[in-house]
Amino acid sequence: MLSHESDHAADHAGNGSDFRLATPTPTPFLSSSLGHTMKKLIAALLFVLCAPVYAQDIKTLADELAGEIGRVDLDAGITQKQAETMAQYYCQRFIGGCGLAYPAIDRNLDWVSTPKTGVAGVADQDAILIGKHTGVISWKRGPDLRLADLIGPKETAPKPINKGGAKPRRLPDDALVPTAKIQFVVSPAGAVTHIRFRRSSGNSKCDLAAMRIVESWRFSPRKQPIELVANVNTCAR
Repeated sequence: MLSHESDHAADHAGNGSDFRLATPTPTPFLSSSLGHTMKKLIAALLFVLCAPVYAQDIKTLADELAGEIGRVDLDAGITQKQAETMAQYYCQRFIGGCGLAYPAIDRNLDWVSTPKTGVAGVADQDAILIGKHTGVISWKRGPDLRLADLIGPKETAPKPINKGGAKPRRLPDDALVPTAKIQFVVSPAGAVTHIRFRRSSGNSKCDLAAMRIVESWRFSPRKQPIELVANVNTCAR
């Protein structure tokens, strides 16, 4: 029997035909339309779970403050909300160890806001004064600051010349991601200094990652230092 089958195979080979055992060819599941769709879904899921979420929105501090303060009418007088924004900036910029400033109190021609200093938030002995009709911010132990110094001339915010350890990716406006708002100074050499949080993301790990990204940025050299604010997303919810 084996000899007969061998002779039969030899006859086919001798006739020049291609002799192969007839085996059914399976249809690969992942090559089907359904399989292709599943591969795309799996890839998207892995991206969401594994890829770092990162986005940046950098503007000058002057633009940031101008947006927060809004339109100022010195004839009508600076509003309480505007005064509190100005006092908060002065507190963090010029008063060592200052975290927050108390709500502004109306004192005729001035708004008065007391800075809180130290970990315990102790009220400082000297209050910050904001002139309602002058726009001047003053503190007994610090420099006077004009409103124009805060929201001064428009300037385009420089962008980092390196990627900062992650590829920037614009996220949808309605994306549910914790965002840290970080304020920092770019030195004439292009280095990042004086980093502080204007707003926490609410997640300590995301805050730390955002700070490390900003720390790694480098900018082109410039004549004068500039204060910038960046919204940084590093973690998906």
